[in-house]
Amino acid sequence: MIVGSSAPRILELQAAGQVVPVPQNIRALLDTGASCTCIDPTVLNALGLQPTGNTSISTPSTGATPVDAYTYDVSIVIPAGNQQPLIRAVMSVCASELIPLGYKALLGRDILSVCHVTYNGSDGFFTLAY
Repeated sequence: MIVGSSAPRILELQAAGQVVPVPQNIRALLDTGASCTCIDPTVLNALGLQPTGNTSISTPSTGATPVDAYTYDVSIVIPAGNQQPLIRAVMSVCASELIPLGYKALLGRDILSVCHVTYNGSDGFFTLAY
């Protein structure tokens, strides 16, 4: 998936004559248990983004006690080969350290809710349609 500055942020940077950071092509894990999409802070920092708010999140490691996480406005593109990509020009995501897990993003139900996911574990592949 490709993560970049949100559309309004791009317009703001262009109007100020500033350079728009290059969108980041990152590896994401589909997570049907995550209510929101999460991005590793290294990606958000590379894009020069500042938090736009915060929210409480619960994870298996936090147990019953939610933790606060910063939220950021980004754009997300999910390429689809020769088909039309899934594009979200403005989307709020949570910051969460994911690199130790081998990913830079968790693709949550905020995006998956507009998709059809088929997982074929015995053959080792999945399909994502929208």
